[in-house]
Amino acid sequence: MTVQHKNDGRFIMLKSQKTLGEYLTFPKLTLEQAAHNSQVTAEKYEYGNERGQYILYFAPEKIPSRHVIVYIHGGGWIAGSPIRYRFIGQKFADMGYHTISLGYRHSPLNKYPAQAEDVFAGFCRAMIILIGKGIRPNDIIVVGSSAGGHLGGVLTYDKIFQEKYGIQAEIIKGFVSIGGILTFGVDYVLYTQNLLDALFEKDYDRTKGEPFSMVDGTEKTRVLCIHSQNDPVSEIKNETLFVDKINSLHVGSGEKYIIRDETTFHSNLVTGMFFEDTETSPPLKELFRWIEALPQD
Repeated sequence: MTVQHKNDGRFIMLKSQKTLGEYLTFPKLTLEQAAHNSQVTAEKYEYGNERGQYILYFAPEKIPSRHVIVYIHGGGWIAGSPIRYRFIGQKFADMGYHTISLGYRHSPLNKYPAQAEDVFAGFCRAMIILIGKGIRPNDIIVVGSSAGGHLGGVLTYDKIFQEKYGIQAEIIKGFVSIGGILTFGVDYVLYTQNLLDALFEKDYDRTKGEPFSMVDGTEKTRVLCIHSQNDPVSEIKNETLFVDKINSLHVGSGEKYIIRDETTFHSNLVTGMFFEDTETSPPLKELFRWIEALPQD
């Protein structure tokens, strides 16, 4: 039996408006993406033989920061690639960061934890490449958009995979989730639920792939979550829960930056913010302010 509340209709209408707004952003984003990618080049390195198993390296355009950016793209775990989003890697390089953009295999053909295996294998390959270039990868900032926010959380917090791949968690100084999915214990729209169903096998224990469940208080990584209040894909409550848990274990280690602009939804935040001018874009200014405030070894 379903209990109908007086405000159910308004709630459904608001959800529908957000979803419609999300879809209306796609044509402009596609054109912007093509324009921004047109002159971007990067060094490509493979770490496996399957599609998606490669990384792109972007050299900084000015005196480099000691922070190194490891970026993980979105696409609902079913699409996207470092090449498709190379303008994002270039944005970080333009700001003075050695930048690695990590690719990974897609669902539903490849079920989780294939994506986790890939980001860890790609990360290890990236560290070797950076060291070969004379770069000390001791100050890593992991940044992930949407599904990449989820995988960035896995890279930052999954102790089992960190041990398996010999990664010292203390080199990851910061983790940034942009519209990411960090916990599965909230009420997502059907579209997002379907993406999660495609990612995991039917009987898989999803807490094993959930950054929220991986956090145990032993970590010293600082966290920034950037999210839109009108995001119809990644329910804002999920990042609120995540940051609250981080701060319950280490007061002040987690920050939230909420976009309240009614025209900002999901894709035109997680992708669209990187088309903007770093001098005038509020989320980009916050992102780079936060990164620069992190301590360096």
